[in-house]
Amino acid sequence: MGVNQFDKRDLLKLPNIICYFRMLCIPAFVVMSVLAGLWNRESFIYIALGIFVLAAASDILDGLIARKYNLVSGVGMLLDPLADKLMHISVVVCLCFAIKSDGFTYLGVENYLHWGFLIAIALKELIMILVAPVVAKKGFEVKANMLGKVASATLSAGVILCFFHKYVAPWDWAVIAVAIAQSYAAAFNYLFVITKALRELKKEKKEAVVIE
Repeated sequence: MGVNQFDKRDLLKLPNIICYFRMLCIPAFVVMSVLAGLWNRESFIYIALGIFVLAAASDILDGLIARKYNLVSGVGMLLDPLADKLMHISVVVCLCFAIKSDGFTYLGVENYLHWGFLIAIALKELIMILVAPVVAKKGFEVKANMLGKVASATLSAGVILCFFHKYVAPWDWAVIAVAIAQSYAAAFNYLFVITKALRELKKEKKEAVVIE
């Protein structure tokens, strides 16, 4: 601990390149979603869904490659969750404001997702995005715990269901709610572990100074 994880040579490792591709999927998804809302084109909605599924598949692929060929890096441990968070927030924003259900409303909401879900997700993700670089510079591994991975997978499943909102409501929103609960549990657990580790590191440094 206490050693900076970042190495510029890791930027061009294959898993990180795939991660860059996933980040490029974000503006493509947003454009398709906005056009679907403006032009009321259902085909554009499913193109946006295809982009999201492709991004989700690339997330699985870069993880498999990183583990199989020992290409895990500090850069990747920061970029991978960051790409996931940016993608999920972008998708949720589009589902809340850009994509609308043609002639279908649920609880008075015309869009595929209620904006309240966006606030809950964005608040948690903002906290984690701000914490991750600080933690990485301290030399700790920036990676999701198992509950965080389950929450991310549940959220992805809920997002996909939301594209079929008028057929599956309210079950799509129920899955999103479960994912949010899981993500907050994972975040609190992550912050607890990191806070404890930072206190131990601070204590070790203080003891070293006293010995010197």
